[in-house]
Amino acid sequence: MIDTVVTLLVAAKILALVLGSVVALLAYRAYLRTKIDGLQHFAVGLSIITAGTVLVGIFHHIIGLQATVGMLIESLIISIGFVVMIIGLYGR
Repeated sequence: MIDTVVTLLVAAKILALVLGSVVALLAYRAYLRTKIDGLQHFAVGLSIITAGTVLVGIFHHIIGLQATVGMLIESLIISIGFVVMIIGLYGR
């Protein structure tokens, strides 16, 4: 049972990595076409969120980080990504 859940979790993280990367790439390409700074910030923020989500799984399963500490780190990384996006939306 636990092996099945771990396998599904790994598959879900890989899917999130792929989908998040595709959306970030599309946003960056849109930035290159339009030069709208908000799109560049959106691409960077989404990249941070995507990487953070995957890194926490790696920290937990490979390094042995406690799940609660991993969730804390993940939340902080996601928050940083959202801050980058907000800066892009509201300008400097």
